[in-house]
Amino acid sequence: MKGTDIREIISEEKQVQRHKEALDSLVHMRAKLLRESLEERIRRAQDHGDWSHLSQKECAGQHREEKLYLKSQVERLRREQTRTEGKLAELRQAKARAKRIRAAEVESERKRH
Repeated sequence: MKGTDIREIISEEKQVQRHKEALDSLVHMRAKLLRESLEERIRRAQDHGDWSHLSQKECAGQHREEKLYLKSQVERLRREQTRTEGKLAELRQAKARAKRIRAAEVESERKRH
């Protein structure tokens, strides 16, 4: 195994770690929106000009639909988090294995000379 393989593993590990951090942030934001009450959502909508044409009943229906959608997003993101955490664990194991192999190669080479 070459040293570049370890660098490639480290590079991929960093990329997967960034993906994990982005997922963590998205889950946090979506979960926060899930906890938002109808009154808070109406206030936020009024600040942005959304829902101004809707009745209270229509706002409540829209809010329920948004919550269902957010819940499905959070579930999907959590599945992706689990997959990403597994990928990170695999990469860390591969990196440790590559380092052990590289160390054994260096030791073997040193003994030959």
